[in-house]
Amino acid sequence: MAAARTCRLKWGAVCAALACAAGCSTPDKVTLLPDADGTVGSLVVRSGNKTQVIDKPYATAQIKSGGDIEQTVSSQANVDAQYGTLLAAQPPRPRTFTINFLFDSATELAPQSTATVQQLKAALASWPAPHLTVVGHTDLAGSQEYDDKLSMQRAQTVKAFLVKAGIPAKEIETAGRGKREPLVHTADGVPNQMNRRVVITIQ
Repeated sequence: MAAARTCRLKWGAVCAALACAAGCSTPDKVTLLPDADGTVGSLVVRSGNKTQVIDKPYATAQIKSGGDIEQTVSSQANVDAQYGTLLAAQPPRPRTFTINFLFDSATELAPQSTATVQQLKAALASWPAPHLTVVGHTDLAGSQEYDDKLSMQRAQTVKAFLVKAGIPAKEIETAGRGKREPLVHTADGVPNQMNRRVVITIQ
C-alpha cells in the first residue's frame, strides 16, 4: 500500500527508508537513524488521515495493509544486522572544515588552521569521489568591493591547495561571500579573526 511520508528532521538527524532497498517507488516502512554524535531528530509519517511522529533512535513506522501506522523501536544491532549492506553502501555524510586567514591576506593561514588542514587531508584521503564547495569570507574591516575580491582570492587559494592534493578542479566549486555572512557579528569596520575564513564542505 502506498504511504505518504514526510520527513521533518532537526539538525543532524538522518531519515532512512530502509525498507526500500529493493527499488520500491514509495516506501511503506521508515526507520529513524541517529547522527554520528548520537543526536536524533524527528520524522512525521502520514497514511491517509493518520499521522505518527517518531523521534527515538532506531524507531520504525510501518504502514499496515489497512492504512494504520505501526510504530516499533529496534536497536542498532538489529538494524545493522538487517540493513548493514544497504547502510554501508551510503555515501559519507557531508563534512565541513573551516580554515582561517591572517588579516588582509589571501594566502597566509592563521596558526590554529594547521591542525584543520591535516584533518582535511586525512578526510580527503579516504573519501570516495569527493565533490567540494569552497566559500571564502572576510571580516568587516574593508569595503564591500574589496572584501568580495579578498574572499574570492581566499577561496581560490584553498582550491589550488585541493587541486595540488589530487582533487580534480571540476569537482571544486568556489564562491566569495565577502563580509555578508560573518561568523561573529561586529560593527562595520571592525576586524575579527574568526570571520577571516574559508569554509570547505566535502560531499
